[in-house]
Amino acid sequence: MSENVRVRFAPSPTGSLHLGNVRTALYNWLYARHNKGAFILRVEDTDKERSSDAHCEELMDILTWLGLKWDEGPRVGGPHASYKQSERTAIYEEHLSRLKGKKLVYPCYCTEEELELERKRQLGRGHMPKYSGKCKKLTEDETKKLDAEGKPSVLRFIVPPGEIVVNDEVRGEVHFPDDQLGDFVLTRSDKSPTYNFTVVVDDALMKVTHVIRGEDHLSNTPKQILLYNALGYKPPKWAHLSIIKGPDGQKLSKRHGETSVEAYKTKGYLPEAFLNYLALLGWAPKSGEILPLDQMAAEFDLAHVGKSGAIFDPVKLHWMGQQYVAKMALDDLTRVLLPYLADAQYIDRDQARSKFDWLKGVVDTVRTNLGCLSDIVKETFFFFSDELHFEPAQSEEMKGQKALVEAYLKAFSDIKDFNGENFLKAVKEVGKQMNVKGKGLYHPLRLAMTGREDGPELVKIGPLLGKDEVVKRLAIWTTEQAEKA
Repeated sequence: MSENVRVRFAPSPTGSLHLGNVRTALYNWLYARHNKGAFILRVEDTDKERSSDAHCEELMDILTWLGLKWDEGPRVGGPHASYKQSERTAIYEEHLSRLKGKKLVYPCYCTEEELELERKRQLGRGHMPKYSGKCKKLTEDETKKLDAEGKPSVLRFIVPPGEIVVNDEVRGEVHFPDDQLGDFVLTRSDKSPTYNFTVVVDDALMKVTHVIRGEDHLSNTPKQILLYNALGYKPPKWAHLSIIKGPDGQKLSKRHGETSVEAYKTKGYLPEAFLNYLALLGWAPKSGEILPLDQMAAEFDLAHVGKSGAIFDPVKLHWMGQQYVAKMALDDLTRVLLPYLADAQYIDRDQARSKFDWLKGVVDTVRTNLGCLSDIVKETFFFFSDELHFEPAQSEEMKGQKALVEAYLKAFSDIKDFNGENFLKAVKEVGKQMNVKGKGLYHPLRLAMTGREDGPELVKIGPLLGKDEVVKRLAIWTTEQAEKA
């Protein structure tokens, strides 16, 4: 690609970043890196009531955690600073003056009630709602009189006649007939500029070549093209990404579960796995599903970004997490899991140091079940506590297992070297003695040792629990549980 590619991610700091935001950021970052271009972070914080510095810092922390470093923007600067819209007021005012000088705007004094009534009438006649342009007919004297009376007004852009065609890199040609666009607002009644105006000014001045964003912005694009033309700027190329959907096919929302990236970070999803999964929600790479960030960048192109909405599947995300956890060095994995074990009060820092080798064994035993780091808490509970919880059906199942458990208790008590080999040998001997095999042999033992229906191989669990702990848990079943039964 001959041109110097420049893309931007421009979130509003009004809340936590959600999955769709970050996928947009990722696709912009990948496109920039693939084309050896620039990735710009711009903060669109003109919503004074809802924007906050705390949210701004949080979104930058999330991008940093994910490894999506920006080339220009807050914290790093750049030739087009400031990268916060709240600090670019003078720039917007200068561009508004240009449009006023060309007589391409006019004040509108219509109230919200009047506009809503007009909208309902148009819908009732089967027409696309748009502003009628009645304030465009006001004379200069009439506007001066209304201003003197203190009547609130907004500034509207005069839409010229003619169809607008958006050449979209993902969707192809999208046509907007001129009867769909009414004169639109550039400044609110408090004189603050609107999104459609500021985004054009900023993208033009920051020399953005490609605007890659969600399809919910597609309807804004014809308005922005008109503003580019009116201000004498060349429009960028457009690419509108499909929405992310929940399992029911509707737009992903909180009713489907967690949607904020912060929640997935807190759960302990590895950033590499999280990005890998998000990349697949709308893009089909050629070389398979498991791709590190640099390989994604090498392969990414807009031609293979789909038009239809991708389904967010937490189960698939968890599977993706498992693939990345499995690749971690055991020492490193054990260390990053320690805070989760400490928060669950399973182990403290001093114990972690003195029992690190044992902890590595525990982690190695359950690691294939870890899709995120917080999974370690539920997967290892039985290693740290013998206060196991049993469902009524489990207790009922064990009523007739006293003889089998007693046989295990005797066999394990006789083992001198309680390692995996001897553990398995004892289990097989009990099976022959009791004429039991398969699930009937192993399932009662698993329940007695772990309180779980499934999990890692018992031959691995036994030596980690140790002979004394295994014998103690079996003894509980032959006394307390038997008495309850």
